Amino acid sequence: MAAGLVLAGVLWAMAWWPGASGTPLPLLALWVLAFAAYSVAALRAEAIPTRAIWAGGFVLRAGLLPAAPALSEDVYRYLWDGWVQANGVNPFVHAPSAPELAPLRLDWWSLINHADVPTIYPPGAQVLFLLLALVGPGWLVFKLAWVAVDLLAARLLAGLAGRGAAGRRALLLYLWSPLFLVEVAWSGHLEPLGIAAMLGAVVLARRGEAATAVPGDSRRTLLGAGALIGLGASVKLAPLAVVPALWRRYGAAAAVVAVLIPALLYLPYAGAGAGLFEGLRTYAGGWVFNAGLFRLLEALPGPAEVPRALASLGVAAVAVWAAVRRLGLERALYRVLGAALLLSPTIHPWYLLWILPFACLRSGRGWILYTGTVFLAYAGRDAYLTTGTWPEPVWLTALIHVPPLALLAWEAVRRSGSAPSRPREGAPHGATADRETARRGT
Repeated sequence: MAAGLVLAGVLWAMAWWPGASGTPLPLLALWVLAFAAYSVAALRAEAIPTRAIWAGGFVLRAGLLPAAPALSEDVYRYLWDGWVQANGVNPFVHAPSAPELAPLRLDWWSLINHADVPTIYPPGAQVLFLLLALVGPGWLVFKLAWVAVDLLAARLLAGLAGRGAAGRRALLLYLWSPLFLVEVAWSGHLEPLGIAAMLGAVVLARRGEAATAVPGDSRRTLLGAGALIGLGASVKLAPLAVVPALWRRYGAAAAVVAVLIPALLYLPYAGAGAGLFEGLRTYAGGWVFNAGLFRLLEALPGPAEVPRALASLGVAAVAVWAAVRRLGLERALYRVLGAALLLSPTIHPWYLLWILPFACLRSGRGWILYTGTVFLAYAGRDAYLTTGTWPEPVWLTALIHVPPLALLAWEAVRRSGSAPSRPREGAPHGATADRETARRGT
């Protein structure tokens, strides 16, 4: 609990101390202290009552919510996309800098990053941007919505983790995560929307597999899991990578629903034509920031397109492997999202939030450590604001990526050395599950 008090004091100092949020040095020093306090609390999580963990999560968020975002301008893009929709404009058609939209510019317009690029956010996010902009085009409205969904995700995670000591540790690792607190309650990133959808899908997938005695109930529940994966993908497309695993383990219907939902949500914006994915093409085709293993691919000889192609093939290979092994949805998400992060050319700190809940559930220490070291990428922010170039020295890249990658590798070796030989995970969906269970004797 003392570590929790230190964590609160340090994070609030980061957000409210005059000048601290504008320069990297005091911010990074405070961050190291905050992550150390978080680590101490996690080591003693089994001794902390569940109610105290929840209370700490609420208090930590309450102190950061009113603070103006200072480390990222993404929330202003959310505001803009919602604001132009409220004024009848398709956000996929025009970039914020388009002269046609000049009459819609509000006092925060200059804070929008990459204003020359149309939106990259899929339609599920766009619908929420519109609804929140109708409430009020201010960042506090958006942050309140994200934190509410964040707490819902924590409730789902608590149900998945159980009530024992391991469950309390998983809940604390999520609710007290400095990265989650800074990137959502302070910076206002929308990641909880996709995370809550994925966790809800895992809950339904577990229920569907447990309901195999009633095939109709099982099929409906697994369809719901697929629908939630589709809703998560309509916020950011990453969850679609588990569609092969969905198909293999839970049936074609669940996979089709997962793809169909974001596709249908795109229809109201189809007037943008080829511009519907222009922002995504710009992002996927040229942006590189804080890359880890992708830097090794860049060092390979050949055309500039080769590293991205190899990275995509790597993620696809893991997705196919998860399908072949018939991994459950939780494991499939953990493996596929992990591969996508490791091979991504762009790793903004808030990207790590997508895998954090699964790392909490599975005690993935390497990923937990990554949520600490990735924050050091903000070291170049002041130079970027001044010069337009974000410096990424080799020593800093090594400090961010090498320790967690080494820990992830060690964990993988330890798992492979200690795991007993067993049949491939998973039973088929529907009425055949009982026969498969009887055959395996499990």
